[in-house]
Amino acid sequence: MGRKKHKAPPFVMVRRDLLKDLTWRKLSNAAKVLYIYLRYKFDFKKVNSEVCLPYVEIKDMMSSKTVSRAFKELIGNQFIEKSVQGGLFKGMNKYKFVGEYKHFYYKGHKV
Repeated sequence: MGRKKHKAPPFVMVRRDLLKDLTWRKLSNAAKVLYIYLRYKFDFKKVNSEVCLPYVEIKDMMSSKTVSRAFKELIGNQFIEKSVQGGLFKGMNKYKFVGEYKHFYYKGHKV
């Protein structure tokens, strides 16, 4: 018998204390959906992993204008930050989770 490979869970984890946070509660629904989708894309095995999310990947959920506003809202409220500036010839933007909720788990819980 070989070792079992650990796969990512078939769901996106959202911390319970995040759901009670007043800043989170004031975010638009688009920003919340975008945040959850970014968490889905996050490689939880790498602590300081960056996330790339092309607008094309979520164009069926919201318009590019709405996505842009949602990114600005998440950055402005310090849930994410742009770690790499993309552009037409520079590749894609990359984002990092920052602030109190950057980790999936509470402090003291080991991943």
